Amino acid sequence: MQGKRSATINAYSRALRRIPHQLDKSPDTLTTDDLKRYFTQRIKTHSWRYREN
Repeated sequence: MQGKRSATINAYSRALRRIPHQLDKSPDTLTTDDLKRYFTQRIKTHSWRYREN
């Protein structure tokens, strides 16, 4: 886990589970185009602000 905090690992894990769920596809069938579409939509619909710890 490369020294990451458990909160970071949990956040990454949730994000990785969310992608195939949102696209209604199995993780092993996701394509580069699927990921581009997912992240393009996320950028349009979510705020991406920097937050200091």
